[in-house]
Amino acid sequence: MKIIIRTLITIISISLIILGCTEKAPSRDEIPIIKNFLAKFEQAVKDYNAAQIDSMIIAEAYDDGYNSAKILEDVYQGGDAFYTFGNRNFDYIKDKAVVQFNILADSTGTGRPAEMLLVKKHKQWYLKRFDVK
Repeated sequence: MKIIIRTLITIISISLIILGCTEKAPSRDEIPIIKNFLAKFEQAVKDYNAAQIDSMIIAEAYDDGYNSAKILEDVYQGGDAFYTFGNRNFDYIKDKAVVQFNILADSTGTGRPAEMLLVKKHKQWYLKRFDVK
């Protein structure tokens, strides 16, 4: 009987430890904040507003070569027009978000696939990476 009780206590203890270590789903409160970031970023790109774009980029991204000039060059590649970021999809956990989308020159095309990485520092989202695929 003592062996059964010890085994049950061990199983319950291990179960509680495992449950305590599992990651909780991130707050859904971040969804509108990330969407707002994307809307502001898209508007800055439309307006060709380098200062606004730079204010949305985290400092470490500059070391990796990401800045407003590179982003605008990538978006307007070869003199293409810019219409919108279409087919947006994003996933996030705690302090990181990956946004996948297409850069559309008009409302009829499929666009060029792109991806950006956002990071959250000091309760604020920032762009860390922007890559056209």
